[in-house]
Amino acid sequence: MSRSLTTRAQPNELSQEEDELSDLRAVMTASYRNLTPDSARFFRLLGLHPGAEFSIDAAAALTETTPAEARRLLDRLTRSNLVERLHQDRYRLHDLVRLFAVERARREEPGMVEPAVRRVTRWYLRAAARAQLAEHPHFPTVEGEPEDTPLPDFATARDALEWFERERANLLAAQHAAFDHGDHDTAWRLPASVYPLFEVHRHWHEWRAMHRLGVRAAERADDAFGLARNDLGLGDAEWLLGDLDAAVEAYGAALEANAVAGDPWVEGFAERQLGVVAWRRGERDGSAVVHARRALEVFREAGERRGEAMALLSLADFAVDSNDVEEALTDCQAAIDVFTDIGAVWSVAWAQCTLGRILTESGRAGEAVGVYETAVTVFEDHGDDDSLAVARTGMAEALIRLDDTDRAAAALRAVLDHFRDHGDHRSADVEARLRVISAGS
Repeated sequence: MSRSLTTRAQPNELSQEEDELSDLRAVMTASYRNLTPDSARFFRLLGLHPGAEFSIDAAAALTETTPAEARRLLDRLTRSNLVERLHQDRYRLHDLVRLFAVERARREEPGMVEPAVRRVTRWYLRAAARAQLAEHPHFPTVEGEPEDTPLPDFATARDALEWFERERANLLAAQHAAFDHGDHDTAWRLPASVYPLFEVHRHWHEWRAMHRLGVRAAERADDAFGLARNDLGLGDAEWLLGDLDAAVEAYGAALEANAVAGDPWVEGFAERQLGVVAWRRGERDGSAVVHARRALEVFREAGERRGEAMALLSLADFAVDSNDVEEALTDCQAAIDVFTDIGAVWSVAWAQCTLGRILTESGRAGEAVGVYETAVTVFEDHGDDDSLAVARTGMAEALIRLDDTDRAAAALRAVLDHFRDHGDHRSADVEARLRVISAGS
């Protein structure tokens, strides 16, 4: 009996939902018909935005208007209850309203759909590349031909990272929209231009997914350079996610594609990373050093100075692990000199972490603490919490050598909080180190 009543209720419930949708459609249709022609066109195109919410600048790029005109039209649509303002410069369309807008766009201006999607996805590519250069000015972005559309300005690296976090979902959606609409060039350029932004805040799974789609897009575009850049980035994502076999496969694919593309930046970093992975695997047959020295040679021949310094830093890491402190100090200082010369502030701080480890191992823990403190300040300024954890871990080891266990424990507890927040497997090592400190105090 109960089952029969339930069955009879379902059509009524569906009918009620259909009535509500019909009522909503009627309201939207009435509101839409009351719009001026320019507002109606603007509304139709807004439905094509790939993400759930958007900025005024993105709306302007999508609709071929100025930011001032976009703001005026958004205010008008907000008063008509077709657009929701989230705060001063950010808006969204309800899902059903967006579907209505897309329906009107495809019915009234079908020829405008592809160009509008291309405009906004290209805008996200160029805006994100600008954020990338603010955070990491020596990373080679590949945003393609410039376009005369206003882009956001970033006074600091932290500003760029904050913008990235606001727009990250839109960047993912933009890549998929570009791919789905056949703009494979934009779909491979986007991940290739911005992946360090995904690295800094540990969005590694999203980073990997973007490069997998980027590889497919480069294949569709038959672009060897795009394939090489995306395979290289994919290798880095796999490496950080701990799948070393997949990382080696991706780096090998990058080198294979680059044999056609001929880009020394790709070749140098693929070689360096193959060395880093081999060393992490415990391979001490000399292959890791061969890869790193090959990278150093490629970078120097190409005049790629940051790459040269990164290769030197890898050689310094290998040397200190092999107890060759003098060689490690020489290579590390050479790397720092290059980073300093090109004004790569973040990279200097990263190299100082290696220098701090070398100094600690060579009995100069007091100097190491000062070096780590300098690196900590830089990472704090950049909002780079993961690198900050690395610096604090190293500083804690130096403080332990100095018998300053209270400061060491405080540094490690901050690191542990960060690792736990992100489900990082390294938290187990930090917990073990804290237990040793506690037992010895």
